[in-house]
Amino acid sequence: MLPLLLALAGDRIPSGPTPAAKLTTATLRHLEVMRIDRDFGMAKWELALDGWVPHEDGASIVDLRLWWVNVEDGDRRKPMSAHLQRYIDFGFDRAVGGVLAVHLAGDGKRYEFAVELDAAGVPVVLASVTLADGAIVPRCRCARGRLVARRILGMPIGIASLQVRCSDATGKMHEGTVPFRATEGGKQYEPE
Repeated sequence: MLPLLLALAGDRIPSGPTPAAKLTTATLRHLEVMRIDRDFGMAKWELALDGWVPHEDGASIVDLRLWWVNVEDGDRRKPMSAHLQRYIDFGFDRAVGGVLAVHLAGDGKRYEFAVELDAAGVPVVLASVTLADGAIVPRCRCARGRLVARRILGMPIGIASLQVRCSDATGKMHEGTVPFRATEGGKQYEPE
């Protein structure tokens, strides 16, 4: 019984600070789904949306995580603090065909997008993206994101937008924003 428990415990997805090289387990392959940088200061910290798929069949996304990435320490992952988790809501629901309906909310804004496996079995972010001219690109495959700060007198006080670089169904690249839905009752961030 003990060998079975040890084998199961050793194959769990890490939940604490972890080097990127140790995120793959014996049965699950780690893949970075999307990287999000911020214009809030502390450039060494970015956000990563990470996914895990089984080594064997790779036909489904087992888990998704959003956490800090220290780019100056080999992309080491670190969970968000309990304090920050009071202000940011991240989660996903399984939808039809293995698609994950993902939400990221904070500062009175809720961003929604899908994560699904592409033809090569790699998890990708697909979102409706609004371009600068107001045109909307549906199911744009997001390669990179940037959280832009809402500022007063130059000081970041919240989130203004989630900008992305993405490609449409024909492969044409676009830059735009993921639309948000205003939410009520969300807490305004207060530093620790």
